Order: sequence, then structure tokens, then C-alpha cells
Amino acid sequence: MTSRDQNALRVGQFSAYYGDRHTAVQELIASDCEVLTGDYLAELTMLVLRKNQMRGGVGYAEGFLHQVRDNLADIKARGIKLVTNAGGLEPEACATRLRELTAELGIDLDIIAVSGDNQIDSLTELREAGATFANIDTGEILDIDKQPVLTANAYLGAWPIVAALRQGADIVICPRVTDAALVIGAAAWKFDWAADDWDALAGALVAGHVIECGCQATGGNYANFDDFADLGLPGMPIAEIRADGSAVITKSHGSGGVVDIGTVTAQLLYEVGSRYYHNPDVIADLASTELERVGPDRVLVKATKGLPPTAQLKLSLAYEGGYRNQVTIGLTGGRIEQKEAWLRQQVTAAVGAPESFDGFRWTRIGPVTPTAGSYDESTAFIVINAKDKDRGRVSRVNFSDRITQLGTSSIPGFYTFTPPAKERLFGVQWPTLIPKAVVEQAIVLADGTRIGVPWPASGTELPPPDTEPVDDTPVVVAGPVVSTRLDAFIGTRSGDKAGLANLGVWAETDDAFEWLRAFLTVDKLKELLTEARDLTVHRHVFPKLRAMNFLVHGWLEEGVASSTRVDAQAKGLGEFLGSMTVEAPARLVS
Repeated sequence: MTSRDQNALRVGQFSAYYGDRHTAVQELIASDCEVLTGDYLAELTMLVLRKNQMRGGVGYAEGFLHQVRDNLADIKARGIKLVTNAGGLEPEACATRLRELTAELGIDLDIIAVSGDNQIDSLTELREAGATFANIDTGEILDIDKQPVLTANAYLGAWPIVAALRQGADIVICPRVTDAALVIGAAAWKFDWAADDWDALAGALVAGHVIECGCQATGGNYANFDDFADLGLPGMPIAEIRADGSAVITKSHGSGGVVDIGTVTAQLLYEVGSRYYHNPDVIADLASTELERVGPDRVLVKATKGLPPTAQLKLSLAYEGGYRNQVTIGLTGGRIEQKEAWLRQQVTAAVGAPESFDGFRWTRIGPVTPTAGSYDESTAFIVINAKDKDRGRVSRVNFSDRITQLGTSSIPGFYTFTPPAKERLFGVQWPTLIPKAVVEQAIVLADGTRIGVPWPASGTELPPPDTEPVDDTPVVVAGPVVSTRLDAFIGTRSGDKAGLANLGVWAETDDAFEWLRAFLTVDKLKELLTEARDLTVHRHVFPKLRAMNFLVHGWLEEGVASSTRVDAQAKGLGEFLGSMTVEAPARLVS
């Protein structure tokens, strides 16, 4: 099969994050999409929107309005449905502003908002209903009476979107819903699925997960990018969803990039945990998912089994963690170690010992060649990150000014990247679970009418166990071996979930996967990633995808908003692992 299934629903993802390219909407309209979905809400974005509110701004993604403004007439003319979570903290206000915009343009579109996620004023009631606010990853309990909570948003599901579309909505403005709910809702509406059509819902969940991060499914951020002569600018992803929930993943017409088994596998692994991928409406068993290439830039995602969801709902909290500051200093030429040692001594004397801060990280980046090559290749950077609940410890006066004042008293060639900066408030993200029954989902019509949307039936109270056996016996290699970089024949994809680093690896052949599965145990991963040696690491195996997923707890400390790492979202962790030299069977490399 190389052509489109005319009975399938063609869903195009026009935004993967707040700031994605504005031409995506036009690309997908020109590619005959029936539904456009847009995700604007990374975990960090909710905190960014809240800070904007605190400064007197809006709590929704204003960029969405600019992105769709010039496309509203085409959306109307073609009868396209648009579903987005651009509503952020203020979905009703976003819907109101969009209605004003369509009125100004003389375009008649029915716009309905979804509400119910915001629990900032209900934390006491949630606690009385049984919520302990235990961190999903660490088990720690958050004392909401002592921590100034900034945001508290439950991850809603797909059925309010279905309800809005059944009410005749052309555009659905959502707050915090799960990323894939945008796609599940559109598919469930199109095919009139029941709330217990678990396999179909799970299939749409997987399809939604594949396209939710935009071009990461079409060649962007792809470990094996150099397998292709010229990826150019990858096209926006499209899911052609069928009535049974299976879907063909493809991309916008005439665009760059590629869709193949590898790009889809990489995105399937992105930011998931075990084989059981939880959504408020269904659990997808990723160990059942199968991929099949069915034509150029066309991959069929099929056979996913669905399970009833739990009676719990993820709640993402963010509270004030303190203040942070950063200084970056250049080190050029030779004697880098000696320069760094002297600089470290001076910085400690100027601002205090690292252990005196709540968090402190000293990172040296480079150089490539300390005494040869170009000027840039002979330059290293020292990035000094500090955070503390005491604002004064990391203030401009007591931190960045004091380091900058070393300028003529320090190492030869001392310079900083930017002028000394003020301290910045940072938030800590706290993922937890709450009883689903206490969260009231609703849709809000243009006249203000609110219509409640019930939750579907739940299954077990606890997540099902991950029963995939893990074989940690030592690897025995038959035949000759060679020293090679791991990424010569293994793909990687990494990212963040709160304080976790999510590290997926996959192979393209059964032979390579069997070697990878035996070789890359938790202990071996810790040996390769020395900074993970004292961290908790879990491994999950997906044989049908020839893939494994590692969860590295604490790699990002308390999450992207407060992490002192230079790569605060672990985007490059997979590439770092791939660069490691290993002993592998020669047959796999050749």
C-alpha cells in the first residue's frame, strides 16, 4: 500500500512546542489535512505562562493567534477542524480572543473551550479527597502548606474534545490535556468510538504520541540523520488514522525529511516509561505495537493493545524553588587545567564553596584542540550555575558581579559571555497523582454555557506491572569483534520528564537488537555514563520495536526549570551515549 486510505482521518500536527515554525499551518492545509492539532505546552511552558500572568500578561499562548490568523479563512473554506492546547492557563480567555479575531476578519467559526485542569484553588480539597502529593518519581511528599505553589494542572483526556466537536466546534481550545489527547479526541469523534474501544483508542494514542513532537517523527533530531544525503527542512508529520486505530505516519507534501521505521521508532521511545503508556482515557501496551513500511515516507503503526485507564490522574505542580544565576567564562589556548584550577579557587573565594549553595554546578565545555587549530577550536567555556532559596546568595551583587570583578585579577585571557546578570526566580516541577473523580472536565460554549464531560470507566487503581523480562546475563559475542562507536549501528533518542532523563535506544535488525539487549544492561549503562553510577536506573524492553528505554532518575535534579545542567532537558544524552566506543561483533558494523 503506497497511497492514502480514503476512509482514514488525516491529522496534521502544526506545532510541537511554543515557538515552532509559523509556516506549518499552511504546509498542512496544502497537504489536505482534515484535522490540525497543535501542542504548545511543554512542562516548562506552564510555568512561563504563569510568570507572564504575574507580570500582568495573559496565561495562554498568544503566538498561536499569530500563527493561525492568516489561515482562518482557509480553515473555514475547507471545513478543517483545529484542536490545540494553546489555551494554557486561560483557555476561555484564549477562545474569547480568537472569537474576537474571527469577528474582525469576518469569518464565522464555532470556537469551544475545554476546562477543568486548573487545580490551583483546589489543593486543600484534593488532599481531603485522598491526594498525598507524593512525587511520582521519588515518592517524596510535598507539603502544600509550606511550598508556594505557582501552578497545579491536571492532565485532562480526549473526551471533552470529542464533546466539543460533537457540539459543532470548528476550533477546540484546550488547557493542559495530554499531548496525544488532541489526536485521540479527533479520531474518537470521527469514528464515533465508545469509551471502552480500548484497542482503537490505544492506537490513536500511539499515533498521537508519534506526531505530537512535530518533525521529530520526520527526520528532525534523528540520530541516523547522516544515513540520508540531504534531509533539508523536515516536513510536518501527518497521521492517517483508520477506524480500528491503526495509522499511517507520513509528512506534508513536497517537504524535506524522511519517514521510516527508524524515525517513527525514535519518536515512539521519546519520553515514555515502561511498556504501559498511560493516558487518562486508555493505557497503550507499547510492547504490542508493530511498525511496517508501506511506501515511501509511509509507516504503518498497528496492533497496539489497549487497557482501561487507572482511576488516577497526573497532576503537574510547580512551586517556587528559589533563585538562580549563571556566569560563563572563556578559557583559550593551552594550560587549560591549570587555568581552570586557579579560576575555581578564585570563584570559591569570591562567592563561597559549592556545597554552601542549595545547588551548584561547574561545567567545562571543550576545547577541541587546546594548542592547535582555529581560535574557536582552542577555546573552552566554564559555565557556573548556582541556585539557592536565599535570594542574596545568588544575587547580582553577591554572585555574578563578584565573579566578573575577577576580570583583571584572574587567568590570562579572562572574558565573560554576557554582563553580570540579576538572579532569576525558578520553579520546581512536581509530578503527582490525584483521584480522577474529583476533577470535573467540561466544555464552555461561546455563550458561556458549561457542559460537564464524565470520565470513562477505569480499570485497576494501580498501574499494571511491567512484566517484560530483562535478561542481564553477560554478553557473549560469537565471531570477530571490532572497536566502534555505538551509534555506528544503534540509534538513540533522549529527553526529559520532570527530573528523569529518558534514554531510548534501538537497533535496525534482529541480530543487532539481540546483541544490544544482552550488552546494554543497567550496569553497563552506568559504566558508560559515569554520572549515572549513583542514580537509580530502570530498563524497559520492547522486542517488537527492537528497542529499549532507560529511565535515569535524578539526572535532571528536580526538572528543567531548576536543573543546573547545561542541557537541562537531556536532549543530547542519547548522542553522548552513541559516541561511546564499545566492542561489538564485526558483522553488525559492516
